[in-house]
Formats: sequence, C-alpha cells, structure tokens
Amino acid sequence: KAMDPIRADRPDQSESSYLVPKGYAQMEIGFSITDTDPGFIYAYPSALWKYGLTDNFELRLITQYITIQKSPNADQNGFLPLAVGFKSKLSNQKGVLPKMSFLGHLRLPGVVSDEFEITYLAPELRLAFDHAVSDFFSVGYNVGLLWNGTDSEPYVLYSLTTGINISKRLGIFGEVYGATPQRDSESLPLNVDAGITYLIGNNFLLDVSASEGITDNADFSYVSAGFSYRFKL
Repeated sequence: KAMDPIRADRPDQSESSYLVPKGYAQMEIGFSITDTDPGFIYAYPSALWKYGLTDNFELRLITQYITIQKSPNADQNGFLPLAVGFKSKLSNQKGVLPKMSFLGHLRLPGVVSDEFEITYLAPELRLAFDHAVSDFFSVGYNVGLLWNGTDSEPYVLYSLTTGINISKRLGIFGEVYGATPQRDSESLPLNVDAGITYLIGNNFLLDVSASEGITDNADFSYVSAGFSYRFKL
C-alpha cells in the first residue's frame, strides 16, 4: 500500500491531528516577517522536527531563531526557548465525529539565547480535530492552553481552518485564530490567514501564506514561506 502524501502542521496556525508514520522523520521549516509595534520580527528559520515513534505517537522539537527590529543598531537576535513535545492520536474520523489528537509542548528555561530567556517552564496543551468533508474539502480546529513563561496566567488558544484541494498537488486554505488571557476571555482577538501549498512528489511540500488581524486587539500581521520534508530513519 502506497503511503499517503505528506501532511504538515504548517503553514496555518492550527495543528493537524495527523501524525508522522512510524519510523519516519519530518522537518517543517519556515521563514517569516511579522509586522508589530514597534518593529518587524524576522524568523529565519522557525523549525518543527518530528519523528514517528509508533503509529499513534510522535516526538516533536521546535527551534526558532529570530531578529526583533527595535531601532537602528538595537536589534535583538537569538534563539527562542527550545520546546520539546509530543502528539498522540486519540481517534480516527467516524462519520460526523472528527479525527482527534492531543499535543503537548514544554518550553524550557536556560536552553535559549539570553535576550529571550523565560522565568518559568512554559507548557502548551491543545486538542486538534480534523474532518474530511469530501476528497476536496476539509475542516480543522484547535482549542488549548498556552503559558508564556513570564507569568502564571494561561492563554486560551482557538483556531478554525478550512482546506480545499484544487488538484492532487495544489491546495489552498483559509483560517481564523487567536489567543486571549484566561481572565480576559470576553475580548477575543481574531486574526485571519490564508495560503497555498504545493506537493512535489509524495514527501515534499512547499507553502506560502499571509496573516492579518481583524479585531482592534489583534495588532500584527505576517508573511511566510517554507517547506516540509518527510524521510525514513
């Protein structure tokens, strides 16, 4: 039986419920420019490294090198806190019930550039759901909690993404997403993003995407490009 084409957690903000096959590794590399106040943030690259330990469990590592543009001659450069984690499959899609997985990441103090050090362990927990409506259209959504490592209050994460297969190789997606402090859940910031993916062979995927805030409290936008590659270990 031929292996299914590669599925990646990038370029949207939703994590996929699909896992890397057992015995395979996958690298997902992205380059982005984020427009914030007061300056730009450049990621070159942000990388997710995954390995399929079993058919139902994958190991994950996130590395990110960024530059924060503050003012002339005052840029900050370095690695963000290293994040280690896993993804575990909970169920397959059955009729109206979606495919579901659980993800956990932990950002570690000390394994980071001094400029971006965090005070506390910073976990991220989320449930990922996917529903294949047809061969051409799919829906995915996430809900979870994220700690930033600087205080004890979690952020509530939420996202909803839709994907359309234009052809066997070309796909497009659109998404709404955001995160809000747990104590301020009445004012939900919302961002939108959209992008294109192109499959080369069965194990190599290219992507481009862009995002914009649509509420007053979602005050950043970005453009991104990257690729994902799967290989046998």
